[in-house]
Amino acid sequence: MKTINLKKYYYPICKKDTFVEVPDEVADAIVEESRAEDANDAKQHYHCYSLDASPGIENHFPEQTISPEDILMEKETEREQEAARALMMERLREALATLTPTQARRLHARFVEGKKYREIAEDEGIASVSLVTNTVRDAILKLRKYFIKHGWMEPLKEDAICTKKSPPKRNRKKTSAKKS
Repeated sequence: MKTINLKKYYYPICKKDTFVEVPDEVADAIVEESRAEDANDAKQHYHCYSLDASPGIENHFPEQTISPEDILMEKETEREQEAARALMMERLREALATLTPTQARRLHARFVEGKKYREIAEDEGIASVSLVTNTVRDAILKLRKYFIKHGWMEPLKEDAICTKKSPPKRNRKKTSAKKS
């Protein structure tokens, strides 16, 4: 059994000298862990600081400096993105105005409020969830057609949106093997 001072190894926790008897294996493990921590601290200090700068100054500079041209380009890109977003929102408002009040209400509940179809049906007192699903699907199709008609969107390659398609049928040749 060895006697160790807890203040030496666990200073922030034990601020007074506290001597404890522990088995030799535990004492060796504590000493080894303390050495490993000291070595790690020395390694971190060696790798993080240089002799020609004040301590920690390397951490205050970005790895890549940004040129004034890059800053101007970023601001211009941000302005273009904001203008594109404003235009898209204006077009969306225009397209939403073509929906029926029921379609608009259910579409808003589904995608803005994040409600499930079942919740929308319960809120409106409808027993059929499929009616709500069909209304939302029809609203999306109407919006898509409006966007395509005005040239704001390219037609999709697939024929249907929000619908399931049946898999193609296989063409199998029937072979009749005569048994003799």
